[in-house]
Amino acid sequence: MITLKSISSGVLVIASVALIAPLPAVAQSNQASSKTVFENNKVTIIDSVTKPGEGLPSAARGGLILYYLSGGTIERTYADGTKETVTRKTGQALVNSEMRPYATKNTGSSTVHVIAITLK
Repeated sequence: MITLKSISSGVLVIASVALIAPLPAVAQSNQASSKTVFENNKVTIIDSVTKPGEGLPSAARGGLILYYLSGGTIERTYADGTKETVTRKTGQALVNSEMRPYATKNTGSSTVHVIAITLK
């Protein structure tokens, strides 16, 4: 015999599943933290911190002036799928000559901290 108690229990279980099922699983972000620390009509300065395993999406980075507060190993992935590994030293400064857009990933064991300057 079906009772009101068994019906309400069944409805409660179905309602609980219906509410939980659409919720996405919480995943940790693998994106590096970047923030614009200064910008005017002549220059943009970005402070970027990339922990091991983190990275940034594909973007054109040619012509950026880079200063590494903390160096490390970065893997670049280009649109055609080719990969290149670059190692930067703490205190190193350079102008990025690579004009093709690429994504980055910190494949080393240390956090990479870089200041990127774009002249407008």
